[in-house]
Amino acid sequence: MSKGEVVDQNNQNSDTEIHAVRRAVMVALLTTMGDAISVTSTVLKSEENHKEQQNKIDELKNMIQHLNDLTEKVNNLNQRIYKIKDIV
Repeated sequence: MSKGEVVDQNNQNSDTEIHAVRRAVMVALLTTMGDAISVTSTVLKSEENHKEQQNKIDELKNMIQHLNDLTEKVNNLNQRIYKIKDIV
């Protein structure tokens, strides 16, 4: 093998190594991006679930308030009925 052939072989090996490193960096970058997307998706889903639960809690609070209002009205009606019975 001549000196020129050795240099060419070394250059080819260097090019191959550079391409391998570039591929490894690209794979690592894509993997990291995929992980970031996955984490973002999980966080968004968690926030969505939290909002849904908060909406349900708010609905239940409204229902309880409505029931309390209705109970108060029924009590007022009962008091009126008893007053009318006392008068008659």
